[in-house]
Amino acid sequence: MADPLNILHTIGLDELYPVVRCELRLADQLDVDRLKRAVVAVGKIIPEIFASYEVADNRFVPLDRDAATIVKVVTDYDEGAANRLDFMNQPQLKIIVTGEKLIIFVSHILSDGAGTKQLLYLLAECYNRQAVPKGIQNHTDIDGIRQLLATTKPTVNTTDHPSEKLLLPKLADSQSPTYEVIYTQLSEQQTQALHATTRKLGVTLNDMLMAAFGKTIQQYCGVGAIALACPTDMRQYLPAERRQQLRVQNMTARYNFDVVIQPEEGLAVTAKKVHEQMVDRKKAKQFLDSIRGLVAKVEAGQPIDELQKAVEASYHVREIAYTNFGIVDQERLNFAGTTVNQLIMTGSFRRMPMYQVAISTFNSRMTLAVNMIGSRAERQFGRAVLDHMRVRLLAITDDWNK
Repeated sequence: MADPLNILHTIGLDELYPVVRCELRLADQLDVDRLKRAVVAVGKIIPEIFASYEVADNRFVPLDRDAATIVKVVTDYDEGAANRLDFMNQPQLKIIVTGEKLIIFVSHILSDGAGTKQLLYLLAECYNRQAVPKGIQNHTDIDGIRQLLATTKPTVNTTDHPSEKLLLPKLADSQSPTYEVIYTQLSEQQTQALHATTRKLGVTLNDMLMAAFGKTIQQYCGVGAIALACPTDMRQYLPAERRQQLRVQNMTARYNFDVVIQPEEGLAVTAKKVHEQMVDRKKAKQFLDSIRGLVAKVEAGQPIDELQKAVEASYHVREIAYTNFGIVDQERLNFAGTTVNQLIMTGSFRRMPMYQVAISTFNSRMTLAVNMIGSRAERQFGRAVLDHMRVRLLAITDDWNK
């Protein structure tokens, strides 16, 4: 059996296909033949990219190691290509070259966002060296997490199914849905100012972003609380030696927080409430509760349907979701002969009114992005939501940096 945490991303496949999408905008087009050789090199370290996936026994089934099955060159790219991904029968990696853009789809069954960043760095290294880096091995065990589970008590009074859910309204005009990636950015100066604001307030950047997103969604549904799941990379809790290893795998769990807020209260007040609750969650390592049941059932040899029930109970697909991929290292994501001018990282495409904001920082600029499926009106609405979140962030940085 492969990494048990892969199973986290095998529920709700009809409404949410499990991908991490990366869009690289380059100064010049890559050498496609060189890129294909790099993919083959990556496959020698992470053979699962050349494999299909069998849900029934959580295993990857080797396919031909032909880079042409992964790398495609197209003239006219349509985001609807995401609807044609099939990780159950095809490779776990898809790279589309369209002019000076690379669109990379990584199977979320194979890896989470942090692992996807490691995969991108490895792809760039193989492209630049035109060889397989020596002494590198990919690790997919969760032994360190099992030890953490054994030494950490379950928390109480937290649930993955809040009583008041954040929701967006369903529009009457929902016909002819189209795939689209929408995004907005903060400049380097604006990003620095946001960091400075969080330091002045004594909160983390993540606290601020979640508060801004939650308040933005709250205005459309009128609930009295913000309840969100906050993904966290468990690699940080591994022993130092294991943290240094290549780990293209699923090792993300998530905190659940639920704070009562007044719609009229300021973002600074909300951010501090989120921060206070997140401090308590972190002290208790509450994120482990999101995977505890799954790992226990895996240890007991339970069948896949029982494992998926554990996921539904503690790691279910939320209609409103947040993720932060953090900083992508521009020095490591560097391809010879060109420059990566911009990077947009997102998760799965969601059918409106489902909505996930994905945040990443590259070259000192923060990007807020959403993968949407919706009618023209729904996509316009989705863009307005994202723009409103950005306005909230800029407003508080202006207030605290005058």
